[in-house]
Amino acid sequence: MNHMRMTTTLGSLDLDAQAEFAREIIVISGENGAGKTTLLRCLAGLEDCQGQLQIAGNVWLDSVTGFVKPTEQRHIGFVWSDAVLLPWLDAEANIMLGVKDGDVAWFNQVCEALEVSPLLKRKPAMLSTGEAQRVSLARALYIKPSLLLLDEPFSAQAPDIRLRLRQALKALQQALDIPMLMVSHDAEDAQVLAQQHWRMREGKLMSEVKTKPQDKVMNHE
Repeated sequence: MNHMRMTTTLGSLDLDAQAEFAREIIVISGENGAGKTTLLRCLAGLEDCQGQLQIAGNVWLDSVTGFVKPTEQRHIGFVWSDAVLLPWLDAEANIMLGVKDGDVAWFNQVCEALEVSPLLKRKPAMLSTGEAQRVSLARALYIKPSLLLLDEPFSAQAPDIRLRLRQALKALQQALDIPMLMVSHDAEDAQVLAQQHWRMREGKLMSEVKTKPQDKVMNHE
């Protein structure tokens, strides 16, 4: 079980979030400015915060002892609302960036599932916003992270692709068997994906809505 109890103040926002979660999909919803993205940034170690954070049995934050695990040592996959790709590299190189020992089978599985295989030789300037977003998602999954943090990862996708991506993302998360926290304003994301549904309001984690566990998606390799 993973444990989080974090507080921080950023401008007018006072973040206060406490929860437990397993290797499951959690969808986080709430109004703009509720603190959803700030929560993800605290989990990633990109914002100073106080409290305790333990993921997969490893301590990432312990304010009592003054310990903070650096972001680069947390092995997190994250996708922010705006895709950030290196413009001088093609999509394939962006996805494989920083991976020393590549897994060809996993690479092909991720790219096919997220519908980026035809895009691999294109530079970011040749990608649509939705395509760049899917490449960013592929990069986050390809590294086989210990925790996946997603901030509106489907915001630029057409409705038909979004339907397919939900199922693809669920299958890939189950293949990795890791916790995934996803910020979304789309009620369908929570309905289809969430095993827990968290709601935030004015920086507070107001509720942890347990949803019916999703059926396992068969992973054909």
